[in-house]
Amino acid sequence: MGTKWKNSTLFIIYILVVTFALNGLVLSLNQGSRYLYPDYFKSSKFQVQLEQFASYLNLFELNSISEEKAKSLITVDEQDIVNYRNQLSPLSEQMSLISEEYEFLIQQAAGASDDKLKKYYEAQKEDKLEALMALFQDNEVVIPLIRKVKEQRIDEYYRQREMYRTLFNDLKSQFRYYLQNPSMGMVHTNLNVANEIDAQKTMYGGSQLYTTDYTIDIFNSPHYSLEGSYLIESSPLPYQGWISVPKGSTMQKEAIKYKWEQWILLAYGLASIILMAGCFTRYKGILSVRAESSRWKDFHHKLPLDLKIVLLAGATAIAIGLLSDLASYYSELAEFSLLYNATLLISFAFAMLAVAAALLQGQFLINELRSWSSLRSQWRQSLLVRGFLRIKTALAKAIKSVQDSFIYKSAGAQLVILFFLLIGLGFFAAWAFFPYYQFNDDAFLVCVPIIAVIGGSLFFLLTRQLSRLNIIASASSELAAGQTPNELLQSGTGVLSSLAANMNALRSGFNMLQNEQAKSERLKTELITNVSHDLRTPLTSIITYAGLLKETEATAEERAAYIEIINQKSKRLKTMIDDLFEVSKMTSGNVKLLPEKSDLVQLMQQAIAEHKEIMDASDIQFRISLPEEPLILYIDGQKLWRAFDNLIGNMLKYSLEGTRAYISMQLLEHREVVISFKNVSKYEIGENAEELFERFKRGDTSRHTEGSGLGLAIAKSIIELHGGRLALETDGDLFKATVTLKTG
Repeated sequence: MGTKWKNSTLFIIYILVVTFALNGLVLSLNQGSRYLYPDYFKSSKFQVQLEQFASYLNLFELNSISEEKAKSLITVDEQDIVNYRNQLSPLSEQMSLISEEYEFLIQQAAGASDDKLKKYYEAQKEDKLEALMALFQDNEVVIPLIRKVKEQRIDEYYRQREMYRTLFNDLKSQFRYYLQNPSMGMVHTNLNVANEIDAQKTMYGGSQLYTTDYTIDIFNSPHYSLEGSYLIESSPLPYQGWISVPKGSTMQKEAIKYKWEQWILLAYGLASIILMAGCFTRYKGILSVRAESSRWKDFHHKLPLDLKIVLLAGATAIAIGLLSDLASYYSELAEFSLLYNATLLISFAFAMLAVAAALLQGQFLINELRSWSSLRSQWRQSLLVRGFLRIKTALAKAIKSVQDSFIYKSAGAQLVILFFLLIGLGFFAAWAFFPYYQFNDDAFLVCVPIIAVIGGSLFFLLTRQLSRLNIIASASSELAAGQTPNELLQSGTGVLSSLAANMNALRSGFNMLQNEQAKSERLKTELITNVSHDLRTPLTSIITYAGLLKETEATAEERAAYIEIINQKSKRLKTMIDDLFEVSKMTSGNVKLLPEKSDLVQLMQQAIAEHKEIMDASDIQFRISLPEEPLILYIDGQKLWRAFDNLIGNMLKYSLEGTRAYISMQLLEHREVVISFKNVSKYEIGENAEELFERFKRGDTSRHTEGSGLGLAIAKSIIELHGGRLALETDGDLFKATVTLKTG
């Protein structure tokens, strides 16, 4: 606790000394120019007083004329008369006003049969008209009026001049002067001397503190700044001579005071430099310790860098401002009352607070910015950088918005046209309304229908476009909610028409997706049913014959037959599971091809050879047409052979006995190989042949055949992995599978 109190006391003393020293430096800079002169009489303050006294002396004594004389010198020339009449309303206008005024009164008197009153008004009218005519035609009538106006302005001139007399008398009591105009032999002085020689002896004798030669020209006077000075007919004369300050004048005290203030300011300035150097060299640790222990340290660290700089600059400016204000009272400090000096002490205390804030913030910044990396890090988080980035982002968004408005050029053009139409309509309305408002011009009433028609048309066009946009937005909301909206009307070639067309396309796609989803749900149900049936059948057989094996009554031959059936059903179950696993891998893309150059014709011949015995034993007549030349393709021969094997196996299983089946291969001109498998089905095939690609889907709906229902799905996946296509077509009972492979 004692250490903390000691550190706080040291810091307060440190701030007091720094503020005192800083005040001395500010005082030296602020007031130093006033005390660079060798004595008071060379200072700018005294020179201003001397110049002021000379100008007032010129005004009141050297070139002064009395008010009566100024008025007696008034002249009225032809130009004055012309200017006076030009200031009046036109003669015709004034005569019309007088005639209208009395015409009404004369008619009233005539209506009342009052001839006496009528004649009175007529006579008064004639008198006023004659006086008006004389005002415009007789110069003798105008001259007295002009003279009276000029006299009033001269009165105002002398009234303003008297406002300076008190100051002149005060300065006159402090100066002595002897001024003369040699050409006119005129002398003005407040010395008690008989001639110029005596005046010179007095001026340069020991009775004067300061004497200077002085010349007062004709323009050194406030005369020309007073209203009505141009009416004063005078011929000002220049004067030259001496002006001095006598001993015993109040200016003697000012001279002594000036010298003392010079020495005090010099001593204070030197002391301030020494104190400031000591504070920031030997005793700078006091500030560092206080900054480290300050409770404001963490708060200051969280502020952005530019805000820290602004706060530092603000505290510095406040401190310098308060100290500069104190410096301005330097020369009058001894004359102030005790109460006012207390006010200055309070200002000094506030200056200490500002200095303390500035020094602590400066020390915080020095501690925080000891490396370039720290400076860069804080600068990136500054308000200026973040604001610049936000402005840059906003500007980029604005530019992007403008660019986006021209994605459809027609929409951008419409926007520009609408913008200029609205601006033009506003300018046109303002242009039409201004004359009506200013001059009550009825032309505005003609422009109102035009503005209404143009504005109404723009409103109608905007409303129509907005209604179409709302309809499209409503349709999109229905689509988002899973509903099918009504088909949108497409008209024109604009952006909204294109948007409506796209919404209609989305609507069609949505309907298609719904149908596909329904189909998918149906196929999913069938898949579950088919898988259950095809897997349950061999499992049931295995379970049944396994149960029979447990019976002791079965003979050895029967047991062997049961075991053979269980073996066959197990193999069939394994084959179905392997096929299902394989087609799942192919569908998910987890199968990797091992392509190499292979002869497609030879590959087909091998697949046919595998089924040769079954083909020969069946009642189906196969017609095979293969190219004589080899067809070399870059393929995975093993997997493609599997696809051909599945397709040939399907033909053997599902072809009607006693019919023909066709296998053909041909090379097309556009570098494609087409392989066709055609047969007549022994079972009825639905209209949608593509569903046969689904897993466990068979042409044998009663499921009497031994197939797994995965053959076509596997074949399709293998061919698609090779970049080919497998298409199924039906025409009644005619079934056709077409394989298309690219040769390059």
